Amino acid sequence: MFEVKVHSIQDYPCLRLKGRLDGLGAEIFEKETDSLNNDSPHWIVDFENVDYMSSAGMRALLKKEKELRKKGGMLILFGLDPEVEKVLALTGLAKQFILADDLEEALTHARSQKKTNEQKIAFEKEECSFTCIGTFDCHSTIDIWNNSKSSSSPRFGKDSYIHTNLKELGLSLGIGGFGNTAAQAEEGLGLFLSLAHAAGVSPADGFCRPDFLFTNEPVDVPMYVAQGLSFSGNPSLTINKDSAGTLSLEKLLNAYHSFLAPQMTSMSAAWGFAILAEVTSISASKTKTKEELCNSISNPCIENQGKIALIFGVYYNHYKLSKDDTIRHLINNLQVLPVSSSYYAHAFILDEIFSVEGDAFNKIIHQISQSEHVMDVVRLESDTIISNAKSWIFLPSYIRSAEEKRLVIEITEGTKYEPEWDTLVRRIYADCGRIILDQLHGGFTSIAYRVTSYDKDGRRLLPTVLKIGSVDNNDREVNAYHKYVKKFILNNSTTIMGTTTYKNWGGLRYNFLGINGPDSNLVWLTDYYKKQPAEKLISIFDRVFTEILKPWYGQPKWELVYPYAEHSPLNLFSNLFETLEQELDISPDDRILHSEELERDIINPYYFLKYEYPKRKSRSQLWYKSISHGDLNMQNILLDEKENIYIIDFSETKSRNIVEDFARLEPIFKIEMCSIENELALKEMLQFEQGLLVANRLNELPQFTYNGNDPMVKKAYTLICKLREYANTVTLFETDIIPYLIALLEWTYPIVCYTQLNKNKKRYAILSAALICEKIVELEDKNNAKL
Repeated sequence: MFEVKVHSIQDYPCLRLKGRLDGLGAEIFEKETDSLNNDSPHWIVDFENVDYMSSAGMRALLKKEKELRKKGGMLILFGLDPEVEKVLALTGLAKQFILADDLEEALTHARSQKKTNEQKIAFEKEECSFTCIGTFDCHSTIDIWNNSKSSSSPRFGKDSYIHTNLKELGLSLGIGGFGNTAAQAEEGLGLFLSLAHAAGVSPADGFCRPDFLFTNEPVDVPMYVAQGLSFSGNPSLTINKDSAGTLSLEKLLNAYHSFLAPQMTSMSAAWGFAILAEVTSISASKTKTKEELCNSISNPCIENQGKIALIFGVYYNHYKLSKDDTIRHLINNLQVLPVSSSYYAHAFILDEIFSVEGDAFNKIIHQISQSEHVMDVVRLESDTIISNAKSWIFLPSYIRSAEEKRLVIEITEGTKYEPEWDTLVRRIYADCGRIILDQLHGGFTSIAYRVTSYDKDGRRLLPTVLKIGSVDNNDREVNAYHKYVKKFILNNSTTIMGTTTYKNWGGLRYNFLGINGPDSNLVWLTDYYKKQPAEKLISIFDRVFTEILKPWYGQPKWELVYPYAEHSPLNLFSNLFETLEQELDISPDDRILHSEELERDIINPYYFLKYEYPKRKSRSQLWYKSISHGDLNMQNILLDEKENIYIIDFSETKSRNIVEDFARLEPIFKIEMCSIENELALKEMLQFEQGLLVANRLNELPQFTYNGNDPMVKKAYTLICKLREYANTVTLFETDIIPYLIALLEWTYPIVCYTQLNKNKKRYAILSAALICEKIVELEDKNNAKL
């Protein structure tokens, strides 16, 4: 497994890589580096333990290089294997990075680049001296959160709140509330300040008692925003107040602006700031009611006691903002930018014993996010008196709607999707900028989607599958994956990239290993089956059962099984009898059914299920067991354009009857894949069914008794023979066919619940189940007679 270990060397982050920087390694690299908190724009990467790098690895490096260049920095690579360096040279990418022979040379490059790019400027304003360090490059954005549609007398309401999470908010301030629903958030709606891993709200509930959340998983913390501002990117400048004495917040910000304006050839209409300072006289305000929030009415609250405050805000020219056509619609009726002022700021008030550790911006944010010293969240007024200020300035390249930074979720036509799943999707795909969900049909315990995804820069990512189901189903699948899949079939299966839960729902994101890039074309085996001849399909199933899943079936254990208890379809289809009566007018309480197609009375298979299964549930026999998938239908097997095979959906995977997976596929081949459009076709299929049931043992081939003209029936017969051959192989010298037939019944009974199948196919399933029940009773009677 690829590893990324991060060390700090002379204030530069040094990334020590180990393993193959391939598709999986690239994902791990991006995940680890995206969460790295470090102010330095220059990163050193140690390649001494990397012996292979694919195009996916190069893309990951280029993406990080692009991010660092926006901050005036770069990646410095050292210790490259000759073959890896050759790949960079052949692709022309060696010139994109600085390549060093060893760590010392890499550090020399980093120090020289830092001196070249950074400026250190002393200036005096408001009778105070300051030092500015950094560059005047604009490599951040100001994001505007505003769902208000009205241009006059706005009122916040549940329908207008933007549902997000702390990771999406990042460094933000405005009006919002915590809660799993909009109604919950509205109860605590008020002024908020977010640092991603920490957030505070001062509710406008008449009491204004602050509420705080600290988390290591900000994507899991839901938040509803009425209006707000946030900063994406990193600060461009650090400004230190060198001289003693105090300044009001308004004078401090005016001093900064008068210094910045001449330095910038084209200054944005707004810029952001973060200030860590001692507050010797706090002039702050809170809103006590929802009406005050809407009308920007504040209640002054002045404290003379000195405290430390972390202040976030935006300094703006309201006239310039209003005249800018590209952003005018974004700030329409934005209460957080009052016309009467030139800035807007919220602050975390920290207690007296809080002590600052270090002076790097991200380190201070991290320290406060882990702190229990946050006492309050307030809106600071202009006459707040501060001293010993250390400030970070965000110079935005542009101002945009927050929607541009959020994950865009698109749904294809005909795809089922519930709005409350947004939280799951945003958590699992937090690394993406845009995804397209296309529902995959099939499956009963969850809904699956083929997901086309793009990163924040619009580049298409590897295809994935998203599954949404119950929390229990989610937990079963995760546990089964780690217990039965990861240890046995990882290289031929899928990797769980992410999992989360929200309310009663669970979500899983699957990635596919070995796919040939983002443009790979995944095909479900169902579609492949319809187009390919039987000979081609046999080669596919040979690979599935004799190669990929061989570690499961190739290690049988001789144990007691309870076929009737373990193969009851009622375990998954609890509404089976109800559906049978409502849709087909058949009662499970009638012992006998008359079949006009067979021209005789037959056993009612659902009577057998309802009354005979309970009588037989304690029946056991020694039989082979193995790890089995549990729902190995063709919607859970995928192929790419090079016929690499991938298997998903392990929620039912466990040790069970070893022939379960083979029996699962038989009713799919003969019922779902064949055409049964009229009564004649139904009669012909029943003739075919009776030929299949001629075999009395697993090692006997069934007969092909079919006079119709559907070529899919011959294909089904060929593959059913192959399934039974697999079943006979894994059961070694055991040839009893009853455990296979009972497993076959488990997936024949519930076909009456399949909404996508016509009544002729459901009728065939009923009569097929009846004939199988009769066969089982016949064989059991013969076995008992021998005893």
